[in-house]
Amino acid sequence: LGAASAAMPAQRRWRTRAALWTVVLTLVLFAGHGSDLARALATLLGTAAGAWIVRRASRPQSRTTRVTARTVVVSALIALGAGTLVTPIVPDPDGVLSPFADAMPDRSVVVVGVLLLLAAWLVHRGRRTGIALAIGVLLTLTVVLADVFLIEPVKDDAVQWQGLGLDAIEWQVTLLGAWIVPAAVMLAVLLLRPRLVRARFRAAGARRDDLVEMLRDGDAGTLGHMGTWRGNAAWTHPDGRGAVAYRVRGEVALAVSDPACATADRADVLAGFTTFCERNGWVPAFTSVHEPVRAILGAEGWTALPVGVECVLDVTTFDLRGKKRQDLRTASNRADREGLRDEWTTLDALDAGRRAEVEAICTRWAADRRLPEMGFTLGGFRELDDPDVRLMLAVDADGHVTAVTSWLPVHERGALTGYTLDVMRRGDDGMPGVMEFLIARTALRAREAGLTTISLSGTPLAAHAGARSLVVRGSVLLARVLEPVYGFRSLQRFKEKFGARHESLWLVVPTPLHVPRVARALASAYVPGLRPKHLWALRQAH
Repeated sequence: LGAASAAMPAQRRWRTRAALWTVVLTLVLFAGHGSDLARALATLLGTAAGAWIVRRASRPQSRTTRVTARTVVVSALIALGAGTLVTPIVPDPDGVLSPFADAMPDRSVVVVGVLLLLAAWLVHRGRRTGIALAIGVLLTLTVVLADVFLIEPVKDDAVQWQGLGLDAIEWQVTLLGAWIVPAAVMLAVLLLRPRLVRARFRAAGARRDDLVEMLRDGDAGTLGHMGTWRGNAAWTHPDGRGAVAYRVRGEVALAVSDPACATADRADVLAGFTTFCERNGWVPAFTSVHEPVRAILGAEGWTALPVGVECVLDVTTFDLRGKKRQDLRTASNRADREGLRDEWTTLDALDAGRRAEVEAICTRWAADRRLPEMGFTLGGFRELDDPDVRLMLAVDADGHVTAVTSWLPVHERGALTGYTLDVMRRGDDGMPGVMEFLIARTALRAREAGLTTISLSGTPLAAHAGARSLVVRGSVLLARVLEPVYGFRSLQRFKEKFGARHESLWLVVPTPLHVPRVARALASAYVPGLRPKHLWALRQAH
């Protein structure tokens, strides 16, 4: 297993070796049998041989995973806790730490082992209670072992120099190690305490300008501008190679779409952000990322789940001719007959009356929903207040706004290449087909401006070919449940009218075990105001 780990992706290799060495060293230190030592030597030689063979075979090396202070402390606590529980059941334990069981009653041994494992779990999650519990248990354990194996024997004159014989040295080392090891671990917890506590997230906008600049100069994909929204923070690579927009929910750092950086720096930026999250005690989760990011992280052993499909329209070849564009031509012709016109503008450029109409349309739509309006990567009225965000409005013959769409800029290597659809709202008096009219006019305007693409944004829970069958069924079921409220399936059918190509959107997490925690964090990010009454309303909708 040690040899095979060398050929594994970085994430899987590190997890395998951490688990392997924790088990091996626990048995060596507590059981101390010849077979335990043989396993440790086999693990050492196998790991070294595997690394040498992989290097000699000239296989591409994935990036190495940095060993964090949290990992070291958690592994030490697990080793002590598991070893303490193992010692009473191992026949004739003879390890350096085997005297643990001799210093306490069996019931106390079990309690100490369980508390140390609990402390390891809490420290792993960055909880202050875990640090306090670890220090308390280790301090008590150190005092008890020092009293039993050092203080009491000295008082009773039971400590006598027996020379430097092998047996004498072995026993003296065993007695010293029995209380020095927990004392050393306790000291490490105290010294590393600032690096073990999970950092508090603050959605600061101080670096928004830096993020905007990197979005323009790099290649953050069609959804990158969503990272500039309120509630997000921006992490910048120490060398200035790129940035990642994110927000933290619970213990999960939800990165917003692809990183803002050059294509060549993407792997380094992803690795840097992952290290930043680990240092702060957060689980990194990359949401709504495209295939290139999934491929980089997948090669490192990360787990990818499909979360939707993005529809991207090539405006260089777009027109309203052909049978498949019949609905678009019908909407455009009806708009011309009714005197409806499109207006390409920004929120700042509107007068007070127009601005009030736009706000009324957006807020009325949200108020009609049985569940709260979704956020995170789904914008609302406040996301329109951005000079870089363009509005395409439907204005009737009387000059009133009847429908609103908003478009986020898409840059690549310093040039504006397209726009991404975000807000899409129709007023009560909006013409049927008005959205088809506005999107078609936006595509034609983009083509005239020399742009290449517009994105109709992602449709959540729309399964795609790269998904496993079980995940597809789950996505379809959830989309069906939410359809009366959010209309994800209807939205996907609407986008099919434009003949756009499909691009998969992924959620990428370190391991499958992180999926439930990330799912809870996503639910909190998308619907922060969700209450039991909303779920009851959703049930009534069916």
